[in-house]
Amino acid sequence: MITLTAHALLAMAALANADHPAVTSYPGSRILIHRQVEFDEYPLALDLSGRKERLHLEGRVTRIQYRNPAGRSALEIYRNYEGAFRAVHAKLLFTCKLEQCRSWPLYHEQKLINMGSQSYHAFVARFVHAGRETHAVVAVSQPITWVHIIEAKPMDFGLVAVDARAMQETLGRNGRISLHNIQFDTGQSAILPQSRNTIAEIAKLLTSTPTLNLDIVGHTDDTGTEEGNLLLSTARAKSVVSELVTSFKISASRLRGRGAGQSSPLDSNQSVEGRAKNRRVELVVSK
Repeated sequence: MITLTAHALLAMAALANADHPAVTSYPGSRILIHRQVEFDEYPLALDLSGRKERLHLEGRVTRIQYRNPAGRSALEIYRNYEGAFRAVHAKLLFTCKLEQCRSWPLYHEQKLINMGSQSYHAFVARFVHAGRETHAVVAVSQPITWVHIIEAKPMDFGLVAVDARAMQETLGRNGRISLHNIQFDTGQSAILPQSRNTIAEIAKLLTSTPTLNLDIVGHTDDTGTEEGNLLLSTARAKSVVSELVTSFKISASRLRGRGAGQSSPLDSNQSVEGRAKNRRVELVVSK
């Protein structure tokens, strides 16, 4: 089974015989080519004709070619990769299969050599890996699998601290405040350690204002499915509630965790910056 890893071991990707840390290879596969460029451009066609405007990606680009194991079909390998990305709520931006893929411009533009023929299965997925918005291109023929990983510049979170006083002032004016410093791994609800200072400030706010009750609301971008994002945002909100109750001894009766999924974006999901802005935790004053 193919899995997506939760934590970055970036040094591994520099090794010629290593999978990219974002995604494992199909068991029994053998690396034939491994190339990584720290910063490059990667124009990506998301239609078969190539007539639509390409997605112009920039960042760290890793290209890995695998020899597929004997006795396994291209479809089986493709479905394993597809399932792994769906499991972490990656958004599939493009798919094609068999003869369809022959006209996909990426085959020639990115030189998907040694495929045996141009009859193959492929998809493009978008997800977040190690703090970077990341795109994966996976193309599987009977003898060969190509995996291309394009990682954007890391998002700079936590540069502006929001303390208890600022939270109180904003809640007093607006009844809610958006926080971008509470972080989670892709598709996960466990709070990352760098979020602790922000959660400590929420606890300080609640301790100093004993009449204040809050809804903790999780929000996602549109990567993944609506149902999956709703479940994920709910789980993340409840993780924040649990941390406040367990570590800071805030009464559970003063808190309610709920998720809004991708339903209330602050910005367009068409840009890296917009999607980063939409991934957030909100504090809302309970009536």
